[in-house]
Amino acid sequence: MGYTSHKGVNNMNFPEQLKAARAASGRTQAEMASELGVDKTTYCGYETGRRQPDINKLRQLIALLDVSADQLLGTEGSGSATPEELEKLRRYRLLDVHGRDLVDTILQKEYERMTRPKLLEKEKHGWVTYINCYDLAVSAGSGEPWVDAAYTTRLEIPGELVPERAHFCVRVNGDSMEPAYRDGDIVFVERVEGFVNEGEIGIFFLNGDGYIKRLGQGELLSLNPKYGPIPVHDYDALFCQGRALGKLSTLGRHIKSPFA
Repeated sequence: MGYTSHKGVNNMNFPEQLKAARAASGRTQAEMASELGVDKTTYCGYETGRRQPDINKLRQLIALLDVSADQLLGTEGSGSATPEELEKLRRYRLLDVHGRDLVDTILQKEYERMTRPKLLEKEKHGWVTYINCYDLAVSAGSGEPWVDAAYTTRLEIPGELVPERAHFCVRVNGDSMEPAYRDGDIVFVERVEGFVNEGEIGIFFLNGDGYIKRLGQGELLSLNPKYGPIPVHDYDALFCQGRALGKLSTLGRHIKSPFA
């Protein structure tokens, strides 16, 4: 049994749409969890927004509840796919299993980021700035898997030590960016649209692995001469998460910003 949502841009987000669709189907949360093959706590998290189903679970939900993807995701009435979206779909269908797994992984992570309950990454209270630090280290070496952006801590730092443009922090792993950034350093990052400029240091995801590197022409560069460049090919998935603004010194007294 399906349910009908209002036309136009839907005011309900995914958790609310899911709850409404489940109620319309006459199922309890426990029944939904059983049919999906997850525990009740996980399913309840879908309806509260604390958890997000992966692509396969979304397909199961659509089939179980007899709703369209647009209804469930709250995008009904948002219009037909654009030519750009259709071209991406055409390319996706040409990928092999490995390629689809890679795209699905990135898509799932971005979906979780966009649907996660919003918490300001940086807040000021008097002389103190509270800023998120992503504890899954970005690599200053051969690459670190960026598994889950939920690995965060909330740092409490005197406001004068935090660059005005900083949105969040990451922790460095490895020595390939020495002497500017050392293993364990906390780096302030400014989110950017697209990519940093060539020659700037940024936080990058290359095929799912996180790096702090300098952007070169078709390659990611280390500052430590012991490490060679990492080539970036046309078929690689490269994303820039932000620009490195400097680091919090190990003594916590000042910011070192060698390439500001």
